[in-house]
Amino acid sequence: MHSVLRTAFLITLLFSLNNSNLSAQDNNESGITTEGGVDILNNYIWRGQDFLHKGSIQPYISTSWKNFTLGMWSALRIKGEGTDEVDLYLSKSIGPVTLTLYDYWSYSKSSPSKYFDFNSNTTSHILEAQILLSGGDRIPFNLLGSYLFYGDDPSRSIYLELQYVQPVKEAELTFSVGYQAKGEYYAEKASFVNTSIGFVQPIRLFNKIGTSLISNITYNPSADKLYFSIGFSFNNL
Repeated sequence: MHSVLRTAFLITLLFSLNNSNLSAQDNNESGITTEGGVDILNNYIWRGQDFLHKGSIQPYISTSWKNFTLGMWSALRIKGEGTDEVDLYLSKSIGPVTLTLYDYWSYSKSSPSKYFDFNSNTTSHILEAQILLSGGDRIPFNLLGSYLFYGDDPSRSIYLELQYVQPVKEAELTFSVGYQAKGEYYAEKASFVNTSIGFVQPIRLFNKIGTSLISNITYNPSADKLYFSIGFSFNNL
């Protein structure tokens, strides 16, 4: 299955380095737009959880048509004891509401798994139903709801997150507070599991590749742990 991860990574890099005129042409002729990129970070922290990456390469790619988006996102360890991850998702936007179905899949040498194993007792996939309510430019708040309804989380966890997004000139500052309302995926009981401050600052390094400096400070109140993430994002803006 490492070949799957390598293939996903290479495909995403090809799209991220592709000429941005391709996206514009797709948009004009068929209404289909494609974007891709890769983030390179010192770790992999998600919803207050540390996935034990000592260096993390995170390629992504998505294709949008009208209000539908089909995408893939991966997290590949440079070092560390954690797992590699390949996620697929399909989303539909209806005004300020975005509905998304995620398939999270993880793999490591110490915890091998088959990609097409969806047996509830042995799978390492987790399926999630997600809803995001965006306040837009007038109300800079987003509300996220997540339900892990199938797979490698028998507790069927529910996660809620309130996000405050504030533009700072060309940069973006985000404050997030996440709460596990049900289940045991993020913590042993219902509790706050994620408080974070994120900052994204565009920088000019290449002519055809958008580059940003990304940083994030995350505190997990339930686990009483503090994390700092920093890295670069490259995309075909």
